[in-house]
Amino acid sequence: MRAGGTCLKYGGAAVAAASVAVLLVTGCATVPARKSPPPAARYFLYVSNSRDNAISAYSIDERTGFLTPVAGSPFGAGMGPAGLAADSSHRRLWAANPAADRVSLFSIEPGSGSLAATGTAALPAGSDPQEVTVSQATGLVFATSYGGSSVFGWEVSAGGTAVPLHGSPFPTGSNPAGVAADSSGAHLFVVNNGSNDVSSYSVTGGAGATITRGRAAPAGNHPSGIAVDPGDRFAYVANNGSATVSSYLIAAGSGTLTPVPGPPAPAGSSPWGIAVDPTGSFVYVTNASSATVSAYRVDTAGGSLHETNGSPFAVGASPRGIAVDPVGRHVYVACYGSDQLFAFSIDAVTGALSPVDGSPFPTGRRPASVAAAAITGH
Repeated sequence: MRAGGTCLKYGGAAVAAASVAVLLVTGCATVPARKSPPPAARYFLYVSNSRDNAISAYSIDERTGFLTPVAGSPFGAGMGPAGLAADSSHRRLWAANPAADRVSLFSIEPGSGSLAATGTAALPAGSDPQEVTVSQATGLVFATSYGGSSVFGWEVSAGGTAVPLHGSPFPTGSNPAGVAADSSGAHLFVVNNGSNDVSSYSVTGGAGATITRGRAAPAGNHPSGIAVDPGDRFAYVANNGSATVSSYLIAAGSGTLTPVPGPPAPAGSSPWGIAVDPTGSFVYVTNASSATVSAYRVDTAGGSLHETNGSPFAVGASPRGIAVDPVGRHVYVACYGSDQLFAFSIDAVTGALSPVDGSPFPTGRRPASVAAAAITGH
């Protein structure tokens, strides 16, 4: 991925944005209630270690945010894993492997959180696939091909067999990086690091889905990550080259993106990953060159962002991937340059972050992306 004119690398492959999942909290007098945990859910966190060709797995103590390594972790994950996406409903984890031009699929064991490669563990995904996302509503999977300026799509059977969508791969702008689907599964968004814009797509139908490309929206310089709020009203883009975060209104029905009035919100140096909390009240952004995380309160009426008191918050070197836990109590940040995973608790009123006891936690070498999952059943 390009950052202010400099090409960043994950173990030799040009990289795009890190995966992201974020929880937001409003600054109004009434604070949205936390998302209720799924019945008997177990919470797990996954980190791609690009230099080790492996994924680290942790169980999350949802009360404290403390992380405990899963037995057998780390798990082999193919060459240079980058972006991750968890499909909690189907107990699956997807990983982009840019060095191998593949996307890997793993099953998640519900009791322990351990990973096992499936029969479709190496899907061709074009040149230099960087990021992957799963529609929680439809189960469709999409991965950006940074070198191929396209986005690949698959539908997945109950048994885990992935079949390319009709027309896949779909054209994007230049050097697509981050990718996100809305909660309904009706729209897909791709940030284009090379052409400084965001592509939008309409997704109709489940099996045999039709993908229709819409009008691109302008972004800042070298956009990297994207996140969509849980109400499907707003989208947020980290602009790596211009040190800002852009906010967009999502048009109901068409999914067209319109920039929120006013200038983009300022960020730290080289903003990379981005996430929104489950309430849609807070947005969090990793700043790769300034070793910080910026935290924002969302104006839920119009979508603009306002930095919270105390932001930015210090982390390790070159933070990239970021994720909020499924309930919205904690934020986790992968620091690519220091081989650490920072954990924070979220203040439900202000969105400010405070370190979890025991943080930072060790990872493998060159942690790139983070994904959280809530798994039920046995």
